[in-house]
Amino acid sequence: MTIATDAAKTAGVTPPKSGKPGFGKAVLLAITLVVTLVLASGWLVMPYFFEGKTILTDISEQVSSGRSEQQRTLGQFMTRVHNGITEDGGQGFDVDAMYASTTYFERTSSAKVRERYALDKTIVFFVNEVTHIDLLNQELPRFELQVDGVAYEPTYMDGPIFTDHHRTTDVRFALQDAAGNDIITDATKELKLLVWNKYDAEDAPRTLVWNLPINYPAAENVLSSPTLIAALSAGLLSATLTPCLLQLLIVYMATLTGLSAEQMSRGDSVPAVTRRRMILIALTFVAGFTAFYTFAGAVIGYAGRSAQIIFDSASREMAVGTGILVIVMGIWMGIKSRAPLVCRMPMPKRVSGGDSNGYVRSFLLSVGFSLGCMVCFSGAIVATLLVYVGMLGSATVGATILFVFSMGVAIPFLAAAFFLSRTMSAMQWLSRYTPQIGFVSMIVIVAFGLVLVTDNFHTVSDIIYPWLGLN
Repeated sequence: MTIATDAAKTAGVTPPKSGKPGFGKAVLLAITLVVTLVLASGWLVMPYFFEGKTILTDISEQVSSGRSEQQRTLGQFMTRVHNGITEDGGQGFDVDAMYASTTYFERTSSAKVRERYALDKTIVFFVNEVTHIDLLNQELPRFELQVDGVAYEPTYMDGPIFTDHHRTTDVRFALQDAAGNDIITDATKELKLLVWNKYDAEDAPRTLVWNLPINYPAAENVLSSPTLIAALSAGLLSATLTPCLLQLLIVYMATLTGLSAEQMSRGDSVPAVTRRRMILIALTFVAGFTAFYTFAGAVIGYAGRSAQIIFDSASREMAVGTGILVIVMGIWMGIKSRAPLVCRMPMPKRVSGGDSNGYVRSFLLSVGFSLGCMVCFSGAIVATLLVYVGMLGSATVGATILFVFSMGVAIPFLAAAFFLSRTMSAMQWLSRYTPQIGFVSMIVIVAFGLVLVTDNFHTVSDIIYPWLGLN
């Protein structure tokens, strides 16, 4: 009598009968497995019921239009104009300046742009000069910033020297004085930007004034609408990440059945203990890719276009590292489920005894595979997200969009696990063939790890997703 049978009798549970299943049970088992796969593939309705690229194009136009409108509105609000005749009689020369405060950059620019202007160290103005009766002076104007009457000289100026009638100059002042104190504080009442040109006398500069504090108009987040976020997530699901998700589905099923078979091999109760563990394994797997994609969305939203460089520059190293992780997790699964050829491999007690329920392995497999997916498809994924998330410079919006996207995948996956765990014939079949299932699951997972290491992810995609009519 086997150890599993003794354990089952001790627990008061009738062990599964040996032998091959009858024809009726075999048909029922086949139907069960097909239904499980259909449930797990539920997210595939997106490519057929939604025009992913059309959705993304429509949202792109909304985002671009909304952002442009916000730039215009806030830019006009922060701009001061000095037109016409100066105190010394000069005329036909106009000056306007926009105070590009931190709030202005946060609402209209990505994190990368804000970093370039070093807003933690500088005060930024964009000054426009226009004349149609004469030529502009072939040197930059003189600037001075007065903060509540205290004068400061610019630390940086950038603008065209040789120009005729129009010029825009980027003018910056140090945010802190020589003693290291901020020159603009909550107590500051007024900013004055003084501009001298050849049209102006020394004692008659153009003066542009901003009264503080500034009461900004209400911010409008073009992606704050739940409808837009849901639509964008659906568009990404159907147009961008489908090839990766097809492979994730295969790894998911191998992980789910392999780790469940491992529990069976220890003689656990089929209807209660193993069923509950199968659901928990599914939950940890889903938590793995949800956590990774949510984090990736936050990084892309914050970093903007620099995210493309990050993924591109380290793609091979990351793919190799995640591939090795997936391979190790697959071999570990084979050992724990007593699969043929690997069940006698020596393992340290700490490794063989750790993670007895398989939850950590399920989580790490999901994270590793998702990272490999992001790396291998980084061009399409990151470029698509940049259009909607990166250009807004919002980590929150990026994380929200990919979290909602992950839920679109997670719900069908969990439905499949719940259905499989409630089907007694499938659970009994798993308990009868645990070593073989563990071995097949290990081979599938190790194979995908090798695909990541050898950079053949696209090859597998080219084989799989044309069956579904996907390009």
